[in-house]
Amino acid sequence: MNILEKRKLLKNKIFSLQDEVSRILSIDNDVDKFLDNSTILDEWEEIIPDAEYGIFVMAILNNVKRESIINKILDSILNTDESNFRGPATENNNIKQHPFC
Repeated sequence: MNILEKRKLLKNKIFSLQDEVSRILSIDNDVDKFLDNSTILDEWEEIIPDAEYGIFVMAILNNVKRESIINKILDSILNTDESNFRGPATENNNIKQHPFC
């Protein structure tokens, strides 16, 4: 799977997660209770660097779909910088493997 496919897959997973969290919070909008009792974000915590994890959580809780924020999260997961991205990944690129791609 090349980098563009991985980005698209992860982006779709993030948007699906946002939809799921939004649905849960529409039933009980206590964010603290949700964060304390839910494990829905646990697998993401393992693959997102600490520096971006807070941004990720806020984006999920607030259903933020702004391209610049989502791209920053994707870059951190894939260990890439989109501003330097020139095209599909090759076998020689050192892209961090993770459980979603």
